[in-house]
Amino acid sequence: MDNSIKKTAAYLEELYRWNEKINLTSVEMEKANEILVMPTLEMIKHFPAEAGLKVFDIGSGGGIPAIVLAINMPGNTFFAIESVKKKYNFLVHIVSFLGMENLLPINERTETVEEKLEFFEAADVITSRQVDPSTIFQSADHILRHDGRIILHRSQNENYDHDDFKVISTTPNVISLDWK
Repeated sequence: MDNSIKKTAAYLEELYRWNEKINLTSVEMEKANEILVMPTLEMIKHFPAEAGLKVFDIGSGGGIPAIVLAINMPGNTFFAIESVKKKYNFLVHIVSFLGMENLLPINERTETVEEKLEFFEAADVITSRQVDPSTIFQSADHILRHDGRIILHRSQNENYDHDDFKVISTTPNVISLDWK
């Protein structure tokens, strides 16, 4: 079995183990691959081809899409921004549990991160799932490079079918992926 498949399976097992105590996802375990993993993997084809990217995931929560992306794109660095301490603690646990060197959880509000000089125009890509796009665009003004890209994953329902996944916006720097 491919190492990324093993790591993704281990991540999902931990996600649902922790989910029994803290709310990390409302998606049923039986539907996790189709609702959480597959749409995240679809995002990859919209990333720039080069390695060494700095990717900021805003509102990481239980780690979707940041963890699945980091597992499948090991040549890039992912910053998982999560302001809720218990969710951040889960992200820190997963980094250690899976031995992920390319995922860096940040326990701060997005507004605080965007004020930090070291993050000014540091992001090659901003990702997010289920976060208000206006929050993403406001942050992008500060942390996204001028030639950077925003890739949003928004779900309107929990019935994912690979054929229903579509790009709903392709402005030069914003890609919003949605279900029909």
